[in-house]
Amino acid sequence: MRDEFVSLLSSQEGYHEGRDPDGSWNNMQMFSPAVPGLEWSQGQAWCAVFTAWGATRSGMADRWPITASCWTAVQWWKAAGRWTDYPVLGAPFYMGSSGQDHVGVVVAYDQDTVWTIEGNTNANGSSQGDGVYARQRPRRGAGSPYGYGVPDYPEGTISADPALGGVPAARVGTPPTPAPEPEPTNEPPTPVRYRSTINGLEYGYGAHGPQVTVVGEALVRQGFGGNYQQGPGPDWTDADTRNYQAFQQSLGYTGPDADGVPGEDSLRRLLGDLPSPVPDFPGRGYFRPGAVNDSVRLLGEQLIRRGFGGHYRVGPSRSWSEADRLNTSAFQRSRPELAGDADGYPGPLTWRLLFS
Repeated sequence: MRDEFVSLLSSQEGYHEGRDPDGSWNNMQMFSPAVPGLEWSQGQAWCAVFTAWGATRSGMADRWPITASCWTAVQWWKAAGRWTDYPVLGAPFYMGSSGQDHVGVVVAYDQDTVWTIEGNTNANGSSQGDGVYARQRPRRGAGSPYGYGVPDYPEGTISADPALGGVPAARVGTPPTPAPEPEPTNEPPTPVRYRSTINGLEYGYGAHGPQVTVVGEALVRQGFGGNYQQGPGPDWTDADTRNYQAFQQSLGYTGPDADGVPGEDSLRRLLGDLPSPVPDFPGRGYFRPGAVNDSVRLLGEQLIRRGFGGHYRVGPSRSWSEADRLNTSAFQRSRPELAGDADGYPGPLTWRLLFS
């Protein structure tokens, strides 16, 4: 079933959508009218419709999300418990911070690259293209997939996921080669190198930001900082992965659940509350006597969460008050980066440190 499905999609390589009289591409194509229930999607982005068309024509309508929405499809796979961060042969891959931007199907993969067949793309890999293209995408880093669905193929699953067989490289139509036994070595194995996104923030190898420092500092506090030569810092390295793996193992996680990349459950058990993205600093003028705005309330609520709300009698509110200034000053004095500028009026650095 897998080979037939991928072969059908690949047979459409070179197909193009229609054009308006002015010559611009218009998303009019043959796939929407051919998928029962998706006829309404004609004229709209059609990458998900292309995969649904192939699934329907291949007898897999009950094994595939029949939808025009990539985001809806991602939720379908996750709800079915058929989702992974590793390539899967003949599976959909999804692009975007939550998989909402684009979808195609995996034709082959190795340790660094995923070969695909995709609809509504172009030679540059756009999520708003003009036809069906065969492409290559990196497995990790910029331009790599958000994740993969795991189709319930009757012939079984072929995936790089250790929990699903751990086949290091595979191509549709070619029997997979078993992974070779590793040579004995005294060197620690290279940890996994991929990222997860939790609450809008990235963790894992290559992630960058204050949330990475927060995790590293928490690991050190709990006695799991042994792999740091220096740090922790804002760039996630192999040392962070190994330290986080030791923390996961202390929780009883094993196998792929102890791979050193945070999941929501383990991160919550390390930090308590999950970090959220830092909201944009609105500007110094929002925090002055007489100011009335939602940013003042947001500041006050965060001061209370961080334990610096002692000067509030009532509040916080949308109106800037002396209590806001005194609480902000107390927070500034608690941070060595701000100790010389603890006037109680937030600037960009105070804002970032308060919300990180």
